[in-house]
Amino acid sequence: MRSRPSLSTIGVTLAIGGVSLTAVACAPAIREPVEAIARLERARADRPTSEPVLRSLGVAYYKAGRLGDARGSLEQAVSLDASDAVAALYLGMTAEALDDPSAARAAYAGYLRVGRASRVRGQLEARFALLAQQELARQTKEALAHEVGVSDVDGSPTTVAVLPFSFSGADSSLRPLERGFAELLTTDLARSSKLTVVERIRLQALLDEIALHESGATSTADGSGVRAGRILRAGRLVRGSIVQQGDHLRADAVVVDVPTSVASGSASDAQALEQLFTLEKNVALRLFETLGVTLTTAERNAIEQRPTRSLAAFLSYSRGLELEDRGRFDDANTLFRDALRLDPAFGAARDKSREARSISAGSQVSPATIERGLRGTDEGAVASAAAAGLTESSADATGGVAHALADGLNPSAAGNASGAPHTPTQPQKDPSSGTGADNPTRRSAHITITISQPQPGRP
Repeated sequence: MRSRPSLSTIGVTLAIGGVSLTAVACAPAIREPVEAIARLERARADRPTSEPVLRSLGVAYYKAGRLGDARGSLEQAVSLDASDAVAALYLGMTAEALDDPSAARAAYAGYLRVGRASRVRGQLEARFALLAQQELARQTKEALAHEVGVSDVDGSPTTVAVLPFSFSGADSSLRPLERGFAELLTTDLARSSKLTVVERIRLQALLDEIALHESGATSTADGSGVRAGRILRAGRLVRGSIVQQGDHLRADAVVVDVPTSVASGSASDAQALEQLFTLEKNVALRLFETLGVTLTTAERNAIEQRPTRSLAAFLSYSRGLELEDRGRFDDANTLFRDALRLDPAFGAARDKSREARSISAGSQVSPATIERGLRGTDEGAVASAAAAGLTESSADATGGVAHALADGLNPSAAGNASGAPHTPTQPQKDPSSGTGADNPTRRSAHITITISQPQPGRP
Protein backbone atom coordinates (compact mmCIF):
# COMPACT_ATOMS: atom_id res chain seq x y z
CA MET A 1 0.00 0.00 0.00
CA ARG A 2 1.36 3.38 -0.90
CA SER A 3 0.16 6.76 0.05
CA ARG A 4 0.01 9.37 -2.63
CA PRO A 5 1.47 12.76 -1.85
CA SER A 6 -0.98 15.53 -1.07
CA LEU A 7 0.39 19.03 -0.94
CA SER A 8 -1.04 21.91 0.99
CA THR A 9 1.45 24.75 0.84
CA ILE A 10 2.02 28.12 2.39
CA GLY A 11 4.93 30.48 1.71
CA VAL A 12 6.93 31.87 4.63
CA THR A 13 9.65 34.44 3.91
CA LEU A 14 12.20 35.25 6.61
CA ALA A 15 15.38 37.30 6.52
CA ILE A 16 18.10 35.96 8.76
CA GLY A 17 21.77 36.86 8.77
CA GLY A 18 21.50 38.61 5.43
CA VAL A 19 19.84 35.66 3.64
CA SER A 20 16.23 35.68 2.47
CA LEU A 21 14.67 32.24 2.83
CA THR A 22 11.34 31.20 1.41
CA ALA A 23 10.04 27.98 2.94
CA VAL A 24 7.05 26.31 1.33
CA ALA A 25 5.40 23.97 3.79
CA CYS A 26 2.13 22.97 5.37
CA ALA A 27 2.67 25.46 8.20
CA PRO A 28 -0.66 26.63 9.66
CA ALA A 29 -0.45 24.29 12.65
CA ILE A 30 2.56 25.91 14.28
CA ARG A 31 1.55 29.41 13.26
CA GLU A 32 -1.59 29.27 15.43
CA PRO A 33 -0.94 31.33 18.59
CA VAL A 34 -2.29 28.70 20.97
CA GLU A 35 -0.17 25.93 19.51
CA ALA A 36 2.87 28.17 19.19
CA ILE A 37 2.60 29.05 22.87
CA ALA A 38 2.09 25.41 23.82
CA ARG A 39 5.22 24.49 21.87
CA LEU A 40 7.24 27.17 23.68
CA GLU A 41 5.80 26.26 27.08
CA ARG A 42 6.98 22.69 26.54
CA ALA A 43 10.41 24.05 25.69
CA ARG A 44 10.39 26.14 28.87
CA ALA A 45 9.45 23.07 30.93
CA ASP A 46 12.53 21.33 29.51
CA ARG A 47 14.79 24.39 29.83
CA PRO A 48 13.34 26.74 32.47
CA THR A 49 16.41 29.02 32.51
CA SER A 50 16.92 29.23 28.74
CA GLU A 51 16.96 32.91 27.82
CA PRO A 52 16.03 32.35 24.14
CA VAL A 53 13.06 30.19 25.17
CA LEU A 54 11.85 32.75 27.71
CA ARG A 55 12.25 35.56 25.20
CA SER A 56 10.34 33.73 22.47
CA LEU A 57 7.61 32.71 24.89
CA GLY A 58 7.29 36.30 26.10
CA VAL A 59 6.93 37.58 22.54
CA ALA A 60 4.33 34.91 21.78
CA TYR A 61 2.39 35.76 24.94
CA TYR A 62 2.45 39.46 23.99
CA LYS A 63 1.11 38.76 20.51
CA ALA A 64 -1.65 36.64 22.05
CA GLY A 65 -2.64 39.45 24.44
CA ARG A 66 -1.49 37.59 27.57
CA LEU A 67 0.28 40.66 28.91
CA GLY A 68 0.92 39.52 32.49
CA ASP A 69 2.49 36.29 31.29
CA ALA A 70 4.46 38.19 28.66
CA ARG A 71 5.88 40.56 31.23
CA GLY A 72 7.01 37.74 33.51
CA SER A 73 8.77 35.81 30.73
CA LEU A 74 10.39 38.87 29.18
CA GLU A 75 11.62 40.19 32.53
CA GLN A 76 13.27 36.83 33.16
CA ALA A 77 14.83 36.89 29.69
CA VAL A 78 16.23 40.40 30.18
CA SER A 79 17.61 39.49 33.60
CA LEU A 80 19.43 36.54 32.02
CA ASP A 81 20.75 38.50 29.04
CA ALA A 82 20.59 42.30 29.07
CA SER A 83 21.98 42.35 25.51
CA ASP A 84 18.87 40.71 24.04
CA ALA A 85 17.39 43.59 22.05
CA VAL A 86 14.18 41.79 21.11
CA ALA A 87 13.37 40.88 24.72
CA ALA A 88 13.94 44.50 25.80
CA LEU A 89 11.79 45.86 22.98
CA TYR A 90 8.82 43.59 23.63
CA LEU A 91 9.13 44.14 27.37
CA GLY A 92 8.73 47.87 26.67
CA MET A 93 5.68 47.33 24.47
CA THR A 94 4.18 45.02 27.10
CA ALA A 95 4.72 47.65 29.81
CA GLU A 96 3.02 50.27 27.65
CA ALA A 97 0.05 47.97 27.10
CA LEU A 98 -0.13 47.55 30.88
CA ASP A 99 -0.13 51.36 31.32
CA ASP A 100 3.26 51.42 33.03
CA PRO A 101 5.19 54.20 31.24
CA SER A 102 8.06 54.16 33.73
CA ALA A 103 8.78 50.48 33.09
CA ALA A 104 8.33 51.04 29.35
CA ARG A 105 10.97 53.78 29.33
CA ALA A 106 13.40 51.58 31.25
CA ALA A 107 12.90 48.68 28.83
CA TYR A 108 13.20 50.90 25.75
CA ALA A 109 16.40 52.36 27.19
CA GLY A 110 17.71 48.80 27.21
CA TYR A 111 16.82 48.42 23.54
CA LEU A 112 18.51 51.70 22.66
CA ARG A 113 21.71 50.40 24.28
CA VAL A 114 21.87 47.22 22.21
CA GLY A 115 19.25 47.32 19.42
CA ARG A 116 20.33 47.83 15.84
CA ALA A 117 17.14 48.49 13.85
CA SER A 118 17.54 52.18 13.04
CA ARG A 119 13.86 52.71 12.25
CA VAL A 120 12.86 51.32 15.62
CA ARG A 121 15.53 53.34 17.42
CA GLY A 122 14.17 56.53 15.89
CA GLN A 123 10.63 55.68 16.96
CA LEU A 124 11.66 54.89 20.53
CA GLU A 125 13.69 58.06 20.86
CA ALA A 126 10.59 60.04 19.87
CA ARG A 127 8.45 57.94 22.19
CA PHE A 128 10.58 58.78 25.24
CA ALA A 129 9.31 62.33 25.61
CA LEU A 130 5.68 61.23 25.37
CA LEU A 131 6.25 58.47 27.92
CA ALA A 132 7.75 61.07 30.27
CA GLN A 133 4.52 63.06 29.97
CA GLN A 134 2.43 59.95 30.62
CA GLU A 135 4.62 59.06 33.59
CA LEU A 136 4.17 62.54 35.03
CA ALA A 137 0.39 62.34 34.61
CA ARG A 138 0.32 58.97 36.34
CA GLN A 139 2.52 60.15 39.21
CA THR A 140 0.32 63.22 39.63
CA LYS A 141 -2.84 61.14 39.91
CA GLU A 142 -1.17 58.76 42.35
CA ALA A 143 0.11 61.63 44.47
CA LEU A 144 -3.37 63.14 44.69
CA ALA A 145 -4.88 59.73 45.49
CA HIS A 146 -2.45 59.29 48.39
CA GLU A 147 -2.62 62.90 49.50
CA VAL A 148 -3.56 62.20 53.12
CA GLY A 149 -0.52 60.11 53.92
CA VAL A 150 1.88 62.29 51.94
CA SER A 151 0.76 65.70 53.17
CA ASP A 152 1.02 64.68 56.83
CA VAL A 153 4.81 65.00 56.56
CA ASP A 154 6.18 68.55 56.36
CA GLY A 155 8.44 69.31 53.43
CA SER A 156 11.96 70.63 53.81
CA PRO A 157 12.27 74.44 53.98
CA THR A 158 14.96 74.19 51.31
CA THR A 159 12.50 72.66 48.85
CA VAL A 160 10.73 75.46 47.00
CA ALA A 161 7.91 75.57 44.44
CA VAL A 162 7.13 78.63 42.30
CA LEU A 163 3.46 79.05 41.43
CA PRO A 164 2.35 80.78 38.22
CA PHE A 165 2.05 84.52 38.77
CA SER A 166 -1.20 86.36 38.16
CA PHE A 167 -1.26 89.15 35.56
CA SER A 168 -3.42 92.25 35.47
CA GLY A 169 -3.21 95.01 32.89
CA ALA A 170 -4.65 96.45 29.71
CA ASP A 171 -2.40 94.54 27.29
CA SER A 172 -3.69 90.95 27.21
CA SER A 173 -0.76 89.88 25.03
CA LEU A 174 1.35 90.06 28.20
CA ARG A 175 -0.80 87.53 30.08
CA PRO A 176 1.45 84.57 29.10
CA LEU A 177 4.06 86.14 31.40
CA GLU A 178 2.17 84.41 34.22
CA ARG A 179 3.94 81.20 33.26
CA GLY A 180 7.02 82.67 31.61
CA PHE A 181 7.98 84.79 34.62
CA ALA A 182 7.46 81.84 36.97
CA GLU A 183 9.63 79.68 34.70
CA LEU A 184 12.43 82.26 34.87
CA LEU A 185 12.26 82.38 38.67
CA THR A 186 12.21 78.58 38.87
CA THR A 187 15.33 78.39 36.70
CA ASP A 188 17.17 81.07 38.68
CA LEU A 189 16.29 79.72 42.13
CA ALA A 190 17.55 76.32 40.99
CA ARG A 191 20.99 77.88 40.39
CA SER A 192 21.66 77.65 44.12
CA SER A 193 23.04 74.36 45.39
CA LYS A 194 21.28 75.04 48.70
CA LEU A 195 17.77 74.82 47.23
CA THR A 196 15.74 72.06 45.62
CA VAL A 197 13.22 73.63 43.26
CA VAL A 198 10.14 71.75 42.04
CA GLU A 199 9.92 71.60 38.24
CA ARG A 200 7.35 74.02 36.88
CA ILE A 201 5.76 71.37 34.68
CA ARG A 202 5.36 68.97 37.63
CA LEU A 203 3.78 71.65 39.79
CA GLN A 204 1.47 72.77 36.97
CA ALA A 205 0.34 69.18 36.34
CA LEU A 206 -0.66 68.85 39.99
CA LEU A 207 -2.41 72.22 40.05
CA ASP A 208 -4.40 71.23 36.96
CA GLU A 209 -5.33 67.88 38.51
CA ILE A 210 -6.46 69.56 41.76
CA ALA A 211 -8.56 72.08 39.80
CA LEU A 212 -10.07 69.24 37.77
CA HIS A 213 -11.09 67.38 40.90
CA GLU A 214 -12.45 70.47 42.63
CA SER A 215 -14.38 72.37 39.97
CA GLY A 216 -12.82 71.97 36.53
CA ALA A 217 -11.31 75.46 36.83
CA THR A 218 -7.64 76.28 36.34
CA SER A 219 -7.27 78.69 39.23
CA THR A 220 -4.05 78.76 41.22
CA ALA A 221 -5.54 80.22 44.39
CA ASP A 222 -3.54 80.13 47.62
CA GLY A 223 -5.41 77.12 48.93
CA SER A 224 -4.65 74.99 45.89
CA GLY A 225 -1.04 76.16 45.85
CA VAL A 226 -0.43 75.25 49.49
CA ARG A 227 -2.18 71.94 48.95
CA ALA A 228 0.06 71.20 45.97
CA GLY A 229 3.08 72.23 48.01
CA ARG A 230 2.21 69.74 50.73
CA ILE A 231 1.74 66.92 48.23
CA LEU A 232 5.06 67.73 46.55
CA ARG A 233 6.81 67.95 49.95
CA ALA A 234 7.81 71.57 49.38
CA GLY A 235 8.53 73.51 52.54
CA ARG A 236 8.00 76.92 50.95
CA LEU A 237 6.06 78.37 48.04
CA VAL A 238 6.66 81.47 45.96
CA ARG A 239 3.52 83.10 44.58
CA GLY A 240 3.06 86.54 43.13
CA SER A 241 1.56 89.00 40.69
CA ILE A 242 2.59 91.10 37.70
CA VAL A 243 0.80 94.39 37.25
CA GLN A 244 1.02 96.47 34.09
CA GLN A 245 1.27 100.19 34.82
CA GLY A 246 1.36 101.97 31.48
CA ASP A 247 4.66 101.00 29.85
CA HIS A 248 6.00 99.65 33.15
CA LEU A 249 5.58 96.36 34.98
CA ARG A 250 5.57 95.75 38.70
CA ALA A 251 6.23 92.28 40.13
CA ASP A 252 5.46 91.30 43.71
CA ALA A 253 6.48 87.89 45.07
CA VAL A 254 5.58 86.40 48.44
CA VAL A 255 7.23 83.43 50.18
CA VAL A 256 4.69 81.20 51.95
CA ASP A 257 5.59 78.68 54.62
CA VAL A 258 3.72 75.54 53.52
CA PRO A 259 3.16 73.87 56.93
CA THR A 260 1.58 77.03 58.40
CA SER A 261 0.27 78.70 55.20
CA VAL A 262 1.71 81.96 56.55
CA ALA A 263 3.70 84.44 54.43
CA SER A 264 7.27 84.69 55.67
CA GLY A 265 8.75 87.30 53.35
CA SER A 266 8.40 89.14 50.06
CA ALA A 267 10.31 90.61 47.11
CA SER A 268 9.21 93.38 44.74
CA ASP A 269 10.51 95.50 41.90
CA ALA A 270 9.25 97.69 39.03
CA GLN A 271 10.85 98.28 35.64
CA ALA A 272 10.00 99.45 32.15
CA LEU A 273 8.50 96.70 30.00
CA GLU A 274 11.64 96.38 27.89
CA GLN A 275 13.58 95.71 31.12
CA LEU A 276 11.53 92.60 31.92
CA PHE A 277 14.61 90.46 32.52
CA THR A 278 16.14 93.03 34.86
CA LEU A 279 12.83 92.99 36.76
CA GLU A 280 12.96 89.21 37.10
CA LYS A 281 16.63 89.16 38.16
CA ASN A 282 16.02 91.76 40.86
CA VAL A 283 13.06 89.79 42.23
CA ALA A 284 15.07 86.56 42.16
CA LEU A 285 18.00 88.04 44.05
CA ARG A 286 15.69 89.49 46.71
CA LEU A 287 13.97 86.10 47.04
CA PHE A 288 17.32 84.51 47.83
CA GLU A 289 17.71 87.00 50.67
CA THR A 290 14.22 86.19 51.94
CA LEU A 291 14.98 82.45 51.75
CA GLY A 292 18.20 82.96 53.70
CA VAL A 293 20.45 81.77 50.86
CA THR A 294 23.88 83.25 50.25
CA LEU A 295 24.98 82.84 46.65
CA THR A 296 28.46 82.01 45.48
CA THR A 297 30.07 84.24 42.88
CA ALA A 298 29.58 81.58 40.22
CA GLU A 299 25.90 81.18 41.11
CA ARG A 300 25.29 84.93 41.01
CA ASN A 301 27.01 85.19 37.63
CA ALA A 302 24.83 82.38 36.28
CA ILE A 303 21.69 84.13 37.51
CA GLU A 304 22.71 87.37 35.84
CA GLN A 305 22.65 85.70 32.42
CA ARG A 306 19.65 86.69 30.25
CA PRO A 307 17.78 83.84 28.56
CA THR A 308 17.26 85.83 25.34
CA ARG A 309 17.94 89.21 23.79
CA SER A 310 14.37 89.54 22.53
CA LEU A 311 11.28 90.39 24.57
CA ALA A 312 9.13 89.28 21.61
CA ALA A 313 10.89 85.91 21.60
CA PHE A 314 10.25 85.47 25.31
CA LEU A 315 6.56 86.32 24.94
CA SER A 316 6.26 83.72 22.16
CA TYR A 317 8.06 81.22 24.41
CA SER A 318 5.67 82.02 27.27
CA ARG A 319 2.63 81.46 25.03
CA GLY A 320 4.20 78.14 24.06
CA LEU A 321 4.35 77.14 27.74
CA GLU A 322 0.61 77.82 28.03
CA LEU A 323 -0.18 75.55 25.10
CA GLU A 324 2.22 72.90 26.34
CA ASP A 325 0.37 72.81 29.66
CA ARG A 326 -2.87 72.26 27.70
CA GLY A 327 -1.37 69.33 25.81
CA ARG A 328 -1.31 71.19 22.46
CA PHE A 329 2.24 70.23 21.59
CA ASP A 330 2.14 70.94 17.85
CA ASP A 331 0.89 74.48 18.48
CA ALA A 332 3.37 74.93 21.31
CA ASN A 333 6.20 73.85 19.03
CA THR A 334 5.14 76.47 16.48
CA LEU A 335 5.51 79.19 19.12
CA PHE A 336 8.82 77.82 20.41
CA ARG A 337 10.12 77.85 16.84
CA ASP A 338 8.89 81.43 16.43
CA ALA A 339 10.85 82.36 19.54
CA LEU A 340 13.91 80.63 18.14
CA ARG A 341 13.50 82.44 14.83
CA LEU A 342 13.45 85.77 16.66
CA ASP A 343 16.52 84.79 18.68
CA PRO A 344 18.48 81.77 17.37
CA ALA A 345 20.56 81.79 20.58
CA PHE A 346 17.47 81.23 22.81
CA GLY A 347 18.50 77.88 24.27
CA ALA A 348 15.36 77.25 26.34
CA ALA A 349 13.17 77.73 23.25
CA ARG A 350 15.35 75.28 21.32
CA ASP A 351 15.03 72.67 24.07
CA LYS A 352 11.28 73.11 24.36
CA SER A 353 10.83 72.92 20.59
CA ARG A 354 12.77 69.67 20.47
CA GLU A 355 10.73 68.24 23.34
CA ALA A 356 7.37 69.25 21.86
CA ARG A 357 8.37 67.89 18.46
CA SER A 358 9.40 64.58 20.03
CA ILE A 359 6.12 64.29 21.93
CA SER A 360 4.15 64.90 18.73
CA ALA A 361 6.23 62.35 16.82
CA GLY A 362 6.02 59.89 19.70
CA SER A 363 2.24 60.04 19.65
CA GLN A 364 2.36 58.55 16.14
CA VAL A 365 4.31 55.51 17.35
CA SER A 366 2.35 52.32 18.03
CA PRO A 367 3.14 48.61 18.42
CA ALA A 368 2.21 48.19 14.76
CA THR A 369 4.66 50.87 13.59
CA ILE A 370 7.41 49.44 15.80
CA GLU A 371 6.92 45.95 14.39
CA ARG A 372 6.90 47.36 10.87
CA GLY A 373 10.23 48.95 11.70
CA LEU A 374 11.63 45.50 12.48
CA ARG A 375 10.80 44.11 9.05
CA GLY A 376 13.81 42.93 7.10
CA THR A 377 16.09 42.91 10.15
CA ASP A 378 17.60 40.10 12.19
CA GLU A 379 15.56 41.27 15.18
CA GLY A 380 12.39 41.05 13.11
CA ALA A 381 13.26 37.47 12.19
CA VAL A 382 13.56 36.57 15.86
CA ALA A 383 10.15 38.08 16.64
CA SER A 384 8.57 36.26 13.68
CA ALA A 385 10.11 32.99 14.80
CA ALA A 386 8.72 33.47 18.30
CA ALA A 387 5.23 34.03 16.91
CA ALA A 388 5.60 30.70 15.09
CA GLY A 389 6.56 28.92 18.30
CA LEU A 390 10.28 28.76 17.58
CA THR A 391 13.32 29.69 19.65
CA GLU A 392 16.81 30.85 18.89
CA SER A 393 18.13 27.32 19.15
CA SER A 394 16.07 26.23 16.15
CA ALA A 395 15.98 29.45 14.16
CA ASP A 396 19.30 31.22 14.58
CA ALA A 397 21.46 29.68 11.87
CA THR A 398 21.04 30.44 8.16
CA GLY A 399 18.13 28.33 7.04
CA GLY A 400 17.26 27.42 10.63
CA VAL A 401 13.70 28.68 10.48
CA ALA A 402 12.89 26.60 7.45
CA HIS A 403 14.33 23.49 9.12
CA ALA A 404 12.43 24.24 12.31
CA LEU A 405 9.19 24.58 10.36
CA ALA A 406 9.79 21.19 8.83
CA ASP A 407 10.67 19.67 12.21
CA GLY A 408 7.43 20.95 13.69
CA LEU A 409 5.35 19.37 10.93
CA ASN A 410 7.14 16.13 10.13
CA PRO A 411 10.38 15.55 12.09
CA SER A 412 11.60 12.77 9.82
CA ALA A 413 11.48 15.07 6.79
CA ALA A 414 14.21 17.25 8.26
CA GLY A 415 16.50 14.43 9.17
CA ASN A 416 19.09 12.78 7.00
CA ALA A 417 18.74 9.46 5.28
CA SER A 418 19.70 7.57 8.44
CA GLY A 419 17.06 9.34 10.51
CA ALA A 420 19.57 11.51 12.40
CA PRO A 421 18.46 15.09 13.05
CA HIS A 422 19.63 17.79 10.70
CA THR A 423 22.67 19.71 11.93
CA PRO A 424 23.26 23.14 10.41
CA THR A 425 26.65 23.48 8.81
CA GLN A 426 26.93 27.21 9.55
CA PRO A 427 27.83 28.58 12.99
CA GLN A 428 24.85 29.57 15.13
CA LYS A 429 24.23 33.20 15.94
CA ASP A 430 21.64 35.01 18.03
CA PRO A 431 19.93 37.38 15.58
CA SER A 432 18.88 39.67 18.45
CA SER A 433 22.42 40.28 19.61
CA GLY A 434 22.64 43.55 17.73
CA THR A 435 25.63 42.65 15.58
CA GLY A 436 23.76 42.37 12.28
CA ALA A 437 23.23 45.19 9.84
CA ASP A 438 19.93 47.00 9.86
CA ASN A 439 19.50 46.51 6.11
CA PRO A 440 21.59 43.47 5.23
CA THR A 441 22.46 42.46 1.72
CA ARG A 442 19.76 40.03 0.72
CA ARG A 443 20.33 36.73 -1.02
CA SER A 444 17.47 34.45 -1.92
CA ALA A 445 17.11 30.72 -1.62
CA HIS A 446 13.89 28.84 -2.25
CA ILE A 447 13.38 25.72 -0.16
CA THR A 448 10.45 23.49 -0.97
CA ILE A 449 9.41 20.96 1.64
CA THR A 450 6.97 18.29 0.50
CA ILE A 451 4.86 16.63 3.18
CA SER A 452 3.35 13.27 2.30
CA GLN A 453 -0.04 12.54 3.80
CA PRO A 454 -2.28 9.45 3.33
CA GLN A 455 -5.44 10.10 1.34
CA PRO A 456 -8.63 8.96 3.09
CA GLY A 457 -10.24 6.01 1.32
CA ARG A 458 -7.38 5.60 -1.20
CA PRO A 459 -5.22 2.46 -1.30
